[in-house]
Amino acid sequence: MVKRRRIVKFDSPEIQGEGSWARVSQLTVKEMREIDKLKDVESFDSFELAISTIKSHVVEWNWVDDDGEPMPQVPDSPEVVEALTDYEVEFLGICIRGPQDEDLKNL
Repeated sequence: MVKRRRIVKFDSPEIQGEGSWARVSQLTVKEMREIDKLKDVESFDSFELAISTIKSHVVEWNWVDDDGEPMPQVPDSPEVVEALTDYEVEFLGICIRGPQDEDLKNL
């Protein structure tokens, strides 16, 4: 039976070690259009948009902190995103929006 896969699980061994993963919901066309419109706003902050998007699209993960302790789940504790590294943020962004041309060159 056909089933929509809007929530996708991505393995993340290069980011969080062997066996790690994150489940994220994909952007809809409506969300992509809203993001595209924001780019014309003078006060547009792409970094803050990325953080906000991660907070609203990460569904579940098994990631750990620097001490190997499980990180809280983003839906329960969105502030946990503030503890992520730049590589973790970049990885989640690619998972949520899908790879862009530049990302594909680096895969």
